[in-house]
This record gives sequence, C-alpha cells and structure tokens, in this order.
Amino acid sequence: MSARSDRGAAAAAMLSASLLHTRRLGRVLGPTVDLCCAAGPRQALRAWRAERLLEASDGDPSLTIYRPIWEQAAAALGAECSDRGSGFLQIRAGGREALVWRNLVPLDNPVTLRLAGDKPAVHRILASAGLPTPQFATFDRNDLRGAVRFLDEREGPCVIKPAFGTGRGRGVSCGARTRADLRRAAVWAARWGHKMLIERQGEGTEYRILALDGQVLDVVERRPPRMTGDGRRSVAELIYAENARRAESDGALGLFPITINLDCLLALRDAGLTLGSVPGRDVEVAVKHAANENAPADNQSVLGDAGPGFLADMCAASHALGVRLASFEVVALGIGGPLSQSHGMIVEVNTTPGLHYHYQVAGEPVVPVAIPILRTLLGDDEQASHSAIPPVSS
Repeated sequence: MSARSDRGAAAAAMLSASLLHTRRLGRVLGPTVDLCCAAGPRQALRAWRAERLLEASDGDPSLTIYRPIWEQAAAALGAECSDRGSGFLQIRAGGREALVWRNLVPLDNPVTLRLAGDKPAVHRILASAGLPTPQFATFDRNDLRGAVRFLDEREGPCVIKPAFGTGRGRGVSCGARTRADLRRAAVWAARWGHKMLIERQGEGTEYRILALDGQVLDVVERRPPRMTGDGRRSVAELIYAENARRAESDGALGLFPITINLDCLLALRDAGLTLGSVPGRDVEVAVKHAANENAPADNQSVLGDAGPGFLADMCAASHALGVRLASFEVVALGIGGPLSQSHGMIVEVNTTPGLHYHYQVAGEPVVPVAIPILRTLLGDDEQASHSAIPPVSS
C-alpha cells in the first residue's frame, strides 16, 4: 500500500473511535466518512451514489429469480402456481396449498427465527452440542476493551460483525488484524446495532449448506467475488462495471451488487492493493473476504463430496437449534469428514435461507432444492424426508 493509503487508514481509525459515540446520524454516516478517509472523497462519493442508485432502482431482480424457481418446483410436483402479487405465490396441489414469498416459507416459528438471529446464542448452543464454532467475544460499541483484549490475545485475523439479526454480510468486516482495524470495523457494524461480535477468522474454503428437517439438501462451495484486470481500469472501476452487468441481467449474473465496504478495503490491503490500483490484464483480484456478494461463476455444488461425518454434523446442528429449514455457513479445509477433522467450524446460521444460491452455480449439477421444500409445505412430510433430490442441468 502507498504511504497515502496508510495515512488515510490511520486517519479513518482515529475518526472511527469518535463516531462510535455519536447519535444515529453519525453512525449511519460513519462508514462513508471512514471510506472517505481511507480512499479519498471522490471514491467515497462515487460509492455512496452507486449504493443510493441501487436502493432507488424500480427493478427487483429477486422477483425475476424466485418465480421460476417455485414454478419449476410446482411443475415437478404436479402443483398449480398462481401469482398473488407483490412477490407472493400461491401453490396448490390435491386440496393442499402453500403461500411463499421469494425465499420465505412458513416452516419455522417466530421464536426459532429470533433465536437464530442471536449470533452469540447460536455459537453457544452449537458449541454445547459438541460442534466446532469460532472463538468469540461480545462487546458494545461504546466499550471496545473486551474486543481489544480478544484481538491482542490471538494471532491471525478476526471478524467483526453485528451480534443480532443481520444477513447478506451487512456490517461484517473480515481480515481485521490491528486495533485500528477493530475501531473501523466497529463503525461499520454500529449501523446495525450497539452489540457486536468479534470472532477468530476461520481458515479454508467457505461452504453453504442447506438443510431441511435435519437432511442436507445441498452443499455449495463459495469463493469470494473476484475481478479480472484489463490493464486499464482500476479495481473500483471494475467493481462498478460488474455491478452494472448484474443490474442489466435482472439478477442472472448475481442477485446482489458488490458493495465497497471495509471488508473490501481490507481484502485489497491483504493483496497489497487499493481501490485505485490497476490490475494487469487477466490478473484476478479477490475484492472481498466474504463470499456473500459473489457471482454464479464463483459457486459450485459439491454435495457429492460431503462425507457421512460432515453430513452428521449438519444434522446435529439442525437438531441443536430446533430449526426445520436453515443454511449453515461453514469454513473448513474440506468436507470429506467431520468438521473436527478439517479444522472446520460453523460461522453463521440463517433460518430464512436464500434458495437462489443453489441455482446460481457454475456448471452442473444444479440441485433443485425448492422441490423437497415445497413437498414439505404441501404436507407430504414422509415422502419429503425420504426422497432423493434429482440433479438438473443448468
């Protein structure tokens, strides 16, 4: 990194410490101020404008993506699918019916959903069931002392995230190595609440596992979003171009845009780059640590590689939390055996899991996970729990 970047990051860290104690407006503006200090006002303004334009967009690619997923599942089960408007679909078969909305289905009760959104509680429950989870500590945005001790006592990077109720990587910063990183990451997380979590960052590949009633439906290997250099455009320009491609594709090339946040800045720092760096032609650059905003080309179904011990761990996690439908984000060196044998751990649980992740994958197979979910919704639980899921071509 350049001396200017180092000075900018230092200034961002100093300012972050003061923003943590401000009122809500200051915390909302905090990430933009941090980005301005670290990358310059022009870059921060452009990122802010891009995010506002996306939020104001009339289009909703999730409508385009989820309707065919449910229509194909209904057709496979001989059911009728009708549009109720506003993204709601009514699916009927043999006197039974189910109402779905995009990825939301009526399986888990509100208390279970609330529990799954409490990240510290989830870690404790899974750990008490003998399942590997990250070492962690909770802290308040107004008191970072516990987080500082946690960071100082451990080697390697840490993850800072809101402690409750966020998804899609909102407010999550990976790759934090210094106290300055911690202060900045706390500012990015503070927008989503005053309670935060610091975790030891796992080593290995990220996997997303979808389970229904204790049965694993699919396992997707996920890589962080990457940009391929052309020798002319900066990293930031490559990201904006990719987001434009995704928007024009109605979500087919990625349902979510790549946001320029602290996780992005720290991932680039680890590669010795900044937003203004110009990668050479055909040089690949990982622009995030987390995989939430990657493209279909970065995902692959690897269900066939999952060993019995790994599948048993996922089943045990489902039962420990009492969830019917959930996705588990795992970081591990492999999935051929139990998590304990691959230095793996469950880092996140989502009880309103996105189904599109299992359809937007590279190559084959594509596992049609909506079919067993719909079969269960329509009341045929016995058949759902014992039926294999036939792969389909993409």
